[in-house]
Amino acid sequence: MKLELERGSFGYIKKKKMRQIIYMIFFIFMSAVILVTGLFIHNFERANIFTVMSILMVLPMVKMLVTYILLFPYKSVPEDTYNMVKDTVCDNAIVMTDMVITSPEKPMNLDFVIIMDNQLIGVRGNKKQDAAYIEGFLKESLKNNKIEGFTVKVFEDYKPFLSSITRYFEKAAKQDECFRYIRTLVV
Repeated sequence: MKLELERGSFGYIKKKKMRQIIYMIFFIFMSAVILVTGLFIHNFERANIFTVMSILMVLPMVKMLVTYILLFPYKSVPEDTYNMVKDTVCDNAIVMTDMVITSPEKPMNLDFVIIMDNQLIGVRGNKKQDAAYIEGFLKESLKNNKIEGFTVKVFEDYKPFLSSITRYFEKAAKQDECFRYIRTLVV
């Protein structure tokens, strides 16, 4: 069983939200078990090491809760849309989907990011978000991490996004480097 979900894969947001809920329930349960065990061992005296351990078990649960709250407003891409985009791109392209990226100012949702040759194109997931801001953030992030030579374009709708996909090109060495970096931005 693979423990880590692959960021940018189909259904990532849905799976990540479900996993966060399961982890939160687990940490709450473990915290309660540790607290009750400590109370029984120390004759219902709250001042014991088990109480401290129980309180410390809440910290990872809160981390899971924050991630869940961040992902809550976003949804995974429908399977038919994913298959349509996957069928449109050529084999040399790297397709990422279900992406929530955080910047210092705000979270951003991208339904798709396709890395082709020397291009990074994407389509925003939330219609209320500014595509120009997302595009600028990605350009600046690539530049700051010395991943040069990529043109970045984020589209507001699927029609221009699909029409801008290059059908045939040679795979470039920088594609994998760009992919690895973009994957680190995903929550």
